[in-house]
Amino acid sequence: MKKDLANKAPTSEQEPYYEEALNEMNSGERRPGIYAKALADSMGDEKKVDSLYLKYRAQSLMEEAKRIEAKKIEEERLEAERIAEEERLEAERLEAERLEAERLEAERLEAERLENERIAEEERIAEEANKISNTMVFSDLIKGFLLFIFLVIAILFVVPIFV
Repeated sequence: MKKDLANKAPTSEQEPYYEEALNEMNSGERRPGIYAKALADSMGDEKKVDSLYLKYRAQSLMEEAKRIEAKKIEEERLEAERIAEEERLEAERLEAERLEAERLEAERLEAERLENERIAEEERIAEEANKISNTMVFSDLIKGFLLFIFLVIAILFVVPIFV
C-alpha cells in the first residue's frame, strides 16, 4: 500500500510556512513565478491552482528559511573562526611578551653577572696592588735599614781612619 503524501498533515515545523503562504494568497500577494508553476502543474484545473500554489509557496518559504539558517550558521562559524583567530593572535602576543620579558631578564642577569665579575676583578687587582705595595714598602724598609747599617758601619770604621 502506497502512502498518499499529498494528504499528510504538515509537521509543527512546516505549519507556520503554510500559514504564511495562505495569508499571502488571501491578501492577494502572489509570487508570479510560483503562481505560474502552479498554473502549469494544474493542467488547466482551476481548483488545483490554489492548492499547488500553497504547496509550492510553503516549500519556497521552507527553503528560504533553510538558506537563512544555513547563512546564519555560516556567519556563526565565520565569527567563531574570527574569535579563534583573535584568541590565537592574543596568545601569540602574550607569548611574545613573555619571551621578551625572559630575554630582558636574561640580559639583566648577564649584565649583573658581568658587573659582579668586573667588581671582583677590580678587588683582585686592588688586593694584588696592596700586596705589591706592601712588599715594596717592606723592601724599601729593608733597603733603608741596610743603608742605615752601612752608614753606621762606615761612620764607625771609615771615619776614624780619616781622622
